[in-house]
Amino acid sequence: MSTALLIPSIALTAATLQQSEVQAQSRFERRIQERIEKRRLQEESKLTDTQKQQLFEARRDWLLSSYDQRLALLNSGQTCLESAQTFDAGKTCREKQRQARRQLLEQSRQVMNSERQRVGLSPLRPLKPFSV
Repeated sequence: MSTALLIPSIALTAATLQQSEVQAQSRFERRIQERIEKRRLQEESKLTDTQKQQLFEARRDWLLSSYDQRLALLNSGQTCLESAQTFDAGKTCREKQRQARRQLLEQSRQVMNSERQRVGLSPLRPLKPFSV
């Protein structure tokens, strides 16, 4: 009887340990992101009204100019998911969407970083501080 319970017990222990590791990593990454955000807010609080306006205008211009691209991304994701018939097809749709959103985010980061440097701020960092 004890042998029959040994395998499920080991599996449960392994799953619990793996989940704890993921949660610890998530808390660590979240703490780093919070510090980065706090530093960014402190840096931006020292801006003049003119610099704040310039950043706002750059952000607004980017959002308006990329609106059609973002809308097309949402529509293509919806179309892909509607036509997906299997789990793998749905997974492929989600991966394509994730990759396209990351590319769009990177474009936004480049635009905003050039404006931030122009007004004397440090560039924005990637969302994942340990990514290459």
